[in-house]
Amino acid sequence: MKKIFLSVILISGICFAQFEDNNKFMLAQSYIQVAQYEKAKTLLEELHKSQPGNYEYFQALNDVYSQLKSYDASIALIEGRMNISNPDINLYGLLGTAYYLKGDENKAFDTWDKGLEQFPQSEVGYRVIANYAMERRAFEKAIQYLKKGQEIAVNPLYFAFDLANLYTLTMQYKDAAEEYCLILSRSNEQLNIVENKILSYVSKPGALQATIPVLEKYSKEDQIAFKFLLARLYVQDKSFDKAYELYKEINEIQKAQGVPLFNFAQLMYSDQNYKISSEVFNDIINKYPDSPIISMAKLGYAKALEALMDEENSAKVSLWKPFYKNEAGKSANEEKIISAYLDIIKIYPLSETANEALLRIGQLKLKEKDLAEAEKYFQNLVTDSQLSQYAPDAFMDLARVSMLKGDLDGAASNYLKIITNNRFPAEKKNLASYRLARIYFFKGEFGKAKEYLGGILDNLANNSANDALSLSFLMNTSENDSSNLVTFAQAELLAEQDNFKEAAKKYQIVASEPQKLMLQNMADLREAEMELADNNIDSASAKFKAISDDANKNIYADKALYLLGKIFQYSYNDKSKAVETYENLLAKFPNSLYLDDASAEIVKLKDKSFDKIE
Repeated sequence: MKKIFLSVILISGICFAQFEDNNKFMLAQSYIQVAQYEKAKTLLEELHKSQPGNYEYFQALNDVYSQLKSYDASIALIEGRMNISNPDINLYGLLGTAYYLKGDENKAFDTWDKGLEQFPQSEVGYRVIANYAMERRAFEKAIQYLKKGQEIAVNPLYFAFDLANLYTLTMQYKDAAEEYCLILSRSNEQLNIVENKILSYVSKPGALQATIPVLEKYSKEDQIAFKFLLARLYVQDKSFDKAYELYKEINEIQKAQGVPLFNFAQLMYSDQNYKISSEVFNDIINKYPDSPIISMAKLGYAKALEALMDEENSAKVSLWKPFYKNEAGKSANEEKIISAYLDIIKIYPLSETANEALLRIGQLKLKEKDLAEAEKYFQNLVTDSQLSQYAPDAFMDLARVSMLKGDLDGAASNYLKIITNNRFPAEKKNLASYRLARIYFFKGEFGKAKEYLGGILDNLANNSANDALSLSFLMNTSENDSSNLVTFAQAELLAEQDNFKEAAKKYQIVASEPQKLMLQNMADLREAEMELADNNIDSASAKFKAISDDANKNIYADKALYLLGKIFQYSYNDKSKAVETYENLLAKFPNSLYLDDASAEIVKLKDKSFDKIE
């Protein structure tokens, strides 16, 4: 009985001691969290002294010594641990780190080397020590360790990704490419990963020029992955002819019926190289008429031709203006483009490819203000393919046609068809809600307009939220000026219908009110924008200048000054005056939304006409 009693006392004492140590350790950790390292050190030294074998206490104390820059204490602590434990590569890593932090780089490297001598055939050991070297940004030493580990590794790929990353970090791009090619040579399945890794650094100076020769060497081998990667790098290097030839070679090897060429054409289209894109799509159409991707190739060809036409027309359209007339006229290639789309519709009726072709023809006709023809193609799409992914856009464009014809009820009806269809994406429904609110705004039904804006404003993350906020704010701040708000709304409709002259008259009525509130400020700006849209440049510039000079009273003074800069830049071709105006904007309105664009225009103008400006 006495022995049992003594045992209970002993166990109780041990439990109490453990409880006390745990509390002390938790207190030390709380000191560490608030950077009171001296207090933490005192507690941890007591704990380590009482339990020298406890690795958790050892690690925490070593971290505190590092924080306090007590590197000699850290070295003594680690060496003491090494004397009472079995050989541990991590302890060599920690000891080398302590020497490195102390400033003794050679001793650090000697320590890490000595650790690896204890484990000469351990792949894990080389990776562990390499990681310690990387933590201290001793990248060249880390590379040495990884290379030695790779030499003894059963699978060299175990080290290749880390080596490639380090070579990239140290701008040794040729060596990085060699490692990635090693990976590809062992595993074609890594192509996408390797491609993404290389593309992430080839835009850096000298990287592409160092990488391409390595891939050219490996591409002579049988593995097609190297050819794919080299072709992608040729695209990055703007060597499109070389890329095209290589994609053709890949296509022949794989008997792929134009699929690699299609991907190349799509890449060219995404990079806005529309001429090359159209040529490659046309090549697929002519050479592989039975290919499973022929319908997409035909659509791609028509879209590339359309994009080329838009590029040509953009020089004739003043896209920099808030409102502008489409004076581009009908392109000579338009019939060819429409013919290509009609061919798709005929061969692949009711397919999504055909639906996109219908939408695009309608949009071409809408640009020309051929409303009847545009409506026909949009209506065909929504009648025959109500569940198409292109149906919401077709309804949106049908609403636009109705509005241009003055049929606001018809426009509202088409927007409602989007809003009430649960199958359509939320973003399309939000946009339709905003545009429907605009329709009710045009009609002077402001309560109804606010109702549709409310749904959008419940979620400010959607893309229509900013526009909805602006319209809602305008109506809320003008509630006591309903007659002018109605006139302003009528002017907005006329502006949407490209009737700039009549819109300007109504804006002028609102702007002439002696009390200059937000509504009058906006009407003032809009009147100037209508003059600009109608190419009354002198009148527009005078109005913009007057608004910008009245910054204390007009909240749109910064936009007016910005547009004045655009007039000098594009209409008067006075680059020096444009730069002066943009710089004035930066100085007067440091919080303007137009700062980034104005800064970019200054850089562009100075690059192109430095001598004149200086």
